[in-house]
Amino acid sequence: MARIAGLTIFFVLISLGSANGAGFALYEFGARGTSMAGTMLGRADDPSAVAYNPAGMTQLEGTQTMIGLSVVAPNGKVRTPGDTTSIESNYWVPPHAYLTRQMTDKTWLGLGLYTRFGLGTEYPKGWPGEYNNLYTRVKSLSFNPNLAYKLTDTVSLAVGAEVMWFDFYQKKMVGRPLGGIEAELNGDSYGFGGNVALHYKPSDTWALGLTYKSRIKQSIKGDATFQRTPTARAFGYFNDTSAKGDITLPDSFGVGLMFRPHERLSLEANAIYTLWSTYDKLEITYGEALTPGALTGNTKVSSMAKNWKDVWRFQVGAEYSLSDLIDLRLGYVFDQIPDTDQYADYMTPTSDRHIVTTGIGFSGERFSVDISYSYLWFADRNIVARPADHVLDSTFKDGHTHLTSISLGYKF
Repeated sequence: MARIAGLTIFFVLISLGSANGAGFALYEFGARGTSMAGTMLGRADDPSAVAYNPAGMTQLEGTQTMIGLSVVAPNGKVRTPGDTTSIESNYWVPPHAYLTRQMTDKTWLGLGLYTRFGLGTEYPKGWPGEYNNLYTRVKSLSFNPNLAYKLTDTVSLAVGAEVMWFDFYQKKMVGRPLGGIEAELNGDSYGFGGNVALHYKPSDTWALGLTYKSRIKQSIKGDATFQRTPTARAFGYFNDTSAKGDITLPDSFGVGLMFRPHERLSLEANAIYTLWSTYDKLEITYGEALTPGALTGNTKVSSMAKNWKDVWRFQVGAEYSLSDLIDLRLGYVFDQIPDTDQYADYMTPTSDRHIVTTGIGFSGERFSVDISYSYLWFADRNIVARPADHVLDSTFKDGHTHLTSISLGYKF
């Protein structure tokens, strides 16, 4: 089993190093759950329960493991005055891996490595919004140990800790009066949080899940580098320097209700409330002023208002057992976007999201394979110009994403 755990960790680290998650909050914790729009708060009956609702681990016998990844391919366009720019085609790969073990008749241990936050947006150099964003990438990886306890035959509780590695990279143009300078900002940090969960299953027909994940503060430290023009060098502007900034990732509450009208069919509805109001600004403090002596205010601190709002995510899903070996799944998600038109920018060019999901699962006595496909689309959205942040009157349009996932499971 130690060998399996070691291979699991190796796989996740390799996957994380090769690409990053798309979007800011991610919910691709397992192919089975993803194929049902993430409706696993009530079900919580496979190893991905560690991420969805760890109290559900008390339904799992013995030792079980799951490993997998998702491939996210976003597309879209930004229309600015006199120009329409396509977002660069890329793909991002959030991984997941879990191990659960029944310790006693009433106690379970679960370990998870997965991605909860990620972002990837890239534009061609020379596009009209390049002074706001050329390329933004956010990576994260959470290690999440959980302990679940079976209070009664129908009620289970779980508590967990979370250690999250967070990495931020951005490239954009700065110093327009000096001829345009390509700036790169890169840094990372570790943050700590926790979670609690409840699972109530009075019968095989009904199950209820409640979850809470805490907010996590990340104090990011790194470097800022600049490809300076001769004019910038002559004035001593935009020297490479250190950089730091704080971001508080939001806490969230989730509730899910599962109903099984037939032994082969299960239905579930979830609601998740995320407190994105923790993200009120993006402020970077540099080791030295970027334009010392210039009449441009405090260029040692760069701040951009975000003022995001708290939002809901609603999801419904179904699973039908075609046979003892094959399960068919589908789902739908409506996901509110937290930024408003007045504070939107080109780092997260989206609007409210609609997602249709489907998938299939194959299971044997010990092995299981789950595969899912999701199609995500955004409504067109107008944003308001903010010259101070180099945001133009713009329209996000034709936004859509293809998402595929695969998970492999094994019962010892």
